[in-house]
Amino acid sequence: MFNVIVIIKTQRPKFLLFLCNNLNLRITNTWSYSKMACTGETCSDLTRNISYLSQEDAAALDQDLFNEYKFSVDQLMELAGLSVATAVAKVYPVTSCNTALIVCGPGNNGGDGLVAARHLTLFGYSVAVYYPKRTPKPLYDNLLWQCEKFGVNIVDNLPPSNELKNHYKLVVDALFGFSFKPPVRDALKPALDALIYSGLPVCSVDIPSGWDVETGPDSDSALKPTLIISLSAPKKCAKPEFIKNARHFLGGRFLPPAILQKYNLTLPPYSNQDQVVELS
Repeated sequence: MFNVIVIIKTQRPKFLLFLCNNLNLRITNTWSYSKMACTGETCSDLTRNISYLSQEDAAALDQDLFNEYKFSVDQLMELAGLSVATAVAKVYPVTSCNTALIVCGPGNNGGDGLVAARHLTLFGYSVAVYYPKRTPKPLYDNLLWQCEKFGVNIVDNLPPSNELKNHYKLVVDALFGFSFKPPVRDALKPALDALIYSGLPVCSVDIPSGWDVETGPDSDSALKPTLIISLSAPKKCAKPEFIKNARHFLGGRFLPPAILQKYNLTLPPYSNQDQVVELS
């Protein structure tokens, strides 16, 4: 409901002023709602309308971006990592959570984490990276080099999980992505334990590490993130029944319109120049 003032300039010296009270305006867009005013039923409607990708479709979508649309891995990684850092900063501002540990795995998810580490440093955070199984490729070597040059602390050994909160305010989980299939390798179990048992807020990149990409956590002892940043489109494990009370953002504002049509994706619009949009 709006009050609208319409001013019409005429040929006479005076202006004609109309005051229209109780004018019903219907504003529609893809979602027919305002996210900033999202409460109750509207948020529930939003959750029901979102599309969720299977593991197979998520992999196929990535290949389409690489092959059909000629995106490079590092190009998408840069956009994804910036989205992660932006969402983390929105939920855990540097004024209250100024120290972050980023746990990186050996795949693209870990690369997203390395990019996010650099951007979080630029946002004013004191950032450390734990990267226990490094990928021997120039792209990852370069990302790690950039982290070091930007002042990110690369740690080789973590303190016991229950002591991490003495050093950091939050943890970013960039350990496993949507290609993960159990079981967890022995070399990466300490990293996953750090995420599960630190007692710190955990921000998961795309997929909470250790979860099945489609059916979510396999036990009550699985990782319980407080924030999930889905990339490109949410995966099935990010449905409300799995993520519970975790906040959920979508990032990766780079999908071509034809991709949305091909995979029949219904996603919310990004506002203005924002790199992320909150889903729940």
